Amino acid sequence: MYQSSTIINHIANFTSQRNTELLAFSLLKSVNSMISCLSTKIITVNKKGEVRDHLFFENNHCTVKDNSIEIDNVLRRSFEHMHDSSLAALTLKTKAGYSVIRLLHHDRKSEQFLIINLNEKMTKENDYILSGILSIYSNFIQLLNESQTDELTGLANRKTFDSAISSVFNTRPREHKEVDSERRSPNEIIVKENHKYWLVIIDIDDFKSVNDRFGHLYGDEILIHLAQIIRSNFRNEDLQFRFGGEEFVILLSADNQMECMQILERFRRNVEEYQFPNLDTVTVSIGVVELKKETFHITSIDYADQALYKSKKSGKNQITFFENMLSQGIAKKSDIQGGSVDFF
Repeated sequence: MYQSSTIINHIANFTSQRNTELLAFSLLKSVNSMISCLSTKIITVNKKGEVRDHLFFENNHCTVKDNSIEIDNVLRRSFEHMHDSSLAALTLKTKAGYSVIRLLHHDRKSEQFLIINLNEKMTKENDYILSGILSIYSNFIQLLNESQTDELTGLANRKTFDSAISSVFNTRPREHKEVDSERRSPNEIIVKENHKYWLVIIDIDDFKSVNDRFGHLYGDEILIHLAQIIRSNFRNEDLQFRFGGEEFVILLSADNQMECMQILERFRRNVEEYQFPNLDTVTVSIGVVELKKETFHITSIDYADQALYKSKKSGKNQITFFENMLSQGIAKKSDIQGGSVDFF
């Protein structure tokens, strides 16, 4: 039987993580440490049966792939069988030995499976240990998701924003990379080469009057509908936050200002045309600034907020870029930039 100190160390490692991907890496590391495995991996499959993420452990390193991945038919049919039969565990006899498949997590978007490949069938002792590890993983990932999610809209909350934006200029490629879980930043944004990133602040026009006319419960319903529109209009790689009240923030990837404008204009128009209950029209005002490595993110938020104020002041239901305000001479950059602060 494993020493209790070993198990406690793994529990401590789990609970030190503040990011779901890091937590998955910690799980793979723990399973490999405590059970003699040929290989272990975690596969996330969306509702269309497409592999969204593929994490695996080899040579004492965790590696992640999130490009287009094909899995063999046996594994795919196993996932489908577990889904149709509501099974949480399945063991397969393979040419190399055995494969143990455990359902880790599922929601309306995807299902996440742990696959453990073994030379021999898993012992009762190891199965007991694995069940305990997975119970801790399941409980903690639920707590982690709750702590980082806005309760009303289901979007990421303000608390997760700082750690996300602080890693926006980490340019390591994500496809097929080794991950040092001790150094990798939580909520890391993986930057695509030659792409620009934009900080977008979205504010519902005249939201106070909606609350005054219909009450706060109806106002909450408007926020929920808007969050759904945000999810459907932006990509998974475009991180989406509710900052509080009627204010939302997007970290948007786009090659240039014109592409960014096209994406946001489509969103603005979709909001305007959406049939909100009891209201003829709901509109949003938007402020945007390009994220720059040399600019503090607090300063970038201020720039985007200035652009949002310009959208409001100019008639609402429109998009303003801070860069355009600079070129028009109606705004100026802060004297304090990211690389100009002296500490003494």
